[in-house]
Parts: sequence; structure tokens; C-alpha cells
Amino acid sequence: MLISRICFSLLISCLVWACKPAADENTKPVFYPWEKYLTAQIDSLSKHPQSVHKTIVLDGKKEEKVLTQIDWKQEWAMFLHADLNKPAALSSYDNLSEDGFLWYSLKSDENLPVKKLYIQLDALDRPAKAEIIIEEKNFLFETQKKLHMNFADGKVQTYSIDGTQQMRWLSPTHYQLMGVLLPK
Repeated sequence: MLISRICFSLLISCLVWACKPAADENTKPVFYPWEKYLTAQIDSLSKHPQSVHKTIVLDGKKEEKVLTQIDWKQEWAMFLHADLNKPAALSSYDNLSEDGFLWYSLKSDENLPVKKLYIQLDALDRPAKAEIIIEEKNFLFETQKKLHMNFADGKVQTYSIDGTQQMRWLSPTHYQLMGVLLPK
């Protein structure tokens, strides 16, 4: 009898859960759909691969490479995570946008990693340039990152990450990553 009650309760719970209306995927985002735009760029690069000239500088030591195989989702993970259209962020930013550029700034009483997202638009309202500032601080470390992307005809041409990480009791680590997508 107990088992049948549990099964009945589970069945009812599943039915109630299944009958809830799904979130409307066509709902217009509050902020620029940054993650969606970059995901489309990643999909395009997966279908039409491009090489990238990548430069990494870690505490003054420089390394350069030309890469033909890149996991773009991993390469641009920090950029993707800067999307502001997440439930926790929807009321956390001031919209300081004007014609030709989008500018979202974290409200002073909020504590989220993305402090600023700035996107300059071209004549067709596609990104021409993007800048993101990310800062995180806790008991063990403090990080600051400036992310940049430059676009031509709505496609990523260059990207860079300039960051500093300060671990408690250790010297700060400074790093730069620069990528230039090479013509086919």
C-alpha cells in the first residue's frame, strides 16, 4: 500500500511538473544576446575552420603559435560566460546604452563578476568592438580581466584577454592572450 501511494505521488508530481509552461525561448532578452551571438560565431568557425595566430604572455615570457585546430567554445569560455541574460543578473545592471553602442554597468550595490559590458555596433547593428571587465575577489584571491573582441562584417577578427591574478601571500601573476584569426 505504501509503495502504491509513493508511486501515485511520484506520478502526480511528474504530471504537474510536465504541465508547467516551458520558458518561452522567443522571449526577447533584457540585454544584448551576447552568448547567442558568440555561439553563432563558434558554429560558423566549426563549419568553416580558420587558423589563429595566438600570442600568450605570462609574467613577461612570450610564446607565439599558429593553431589550426581550436575548440572555440573553450577558447572563448570567458567571453561566453560574460552574457548578462541570466536570471541572477537581470536586474543587476544599469543600461547606459545610446545609439551605436551598448553599455551595461554593474550597479554599485551588486556583487557579480562582470562589472562592465560594452559593445560598439556597426551600421547594421552588429558588434564592431566589445570590451568586458571582470573582477572577482574572495579570501584567497583577487582577479581582474579585460576582454576585448574586434569584429569586421559581424565576424570576430581579433580577441584578447589581459588579466592579473593575486593569490593571497603570493606575488601577482599577469597574463595576456591575443588571438588574430587568419584569412583562409
